[in-house]
Amino acid sequence: MYEPADILEAARSIRPYLPDLVGEPTAAHLDQQLADLLTQTDTQPPIDNRILEILAAQDITRDWLAGFLQDKQQPDALRSWSPLPGDPSMVSAPKFVCPQGDYVWHRLRVGIESPRCPTHDVPLERVS
Repeated sequence: MYEPADILEAARSIRPYLPDLVGEPTAAHLDQQLADLLTQTDTQPPIDNRILEILAAQDITRDWLAGFLQDKQQPDALRSWSPLPGDPSMVSAPKFVCPQGDYVWHRLRVGIESPRCPTHDVPLERVS
């Protein structure tokens, strides 16, 4: 079984990818559902179970979630890497989070500005 913290991190992390995964109309609906759950202070019933139900409802989001929970990070296809001469290694994409804790975004390309949190309309903060 997965830890609730990992499920919450998956829900924060999938939000920027929803339009590519499920298309705009569905993405907006799913994003709103996730945002509502992630901003709740009352966690009864546990929101991690409700998040699992929402993301398991479609094959594409269920697969994304399974990949995230297995590796405790973005699925392979979304990670950024660059082989280094003599010592190839994985390079992580910089991570940005909403200060309110409900949205995570990874900079996959150099020169792209981080977006604002779609829930709170505040700048995202870079974390290590």
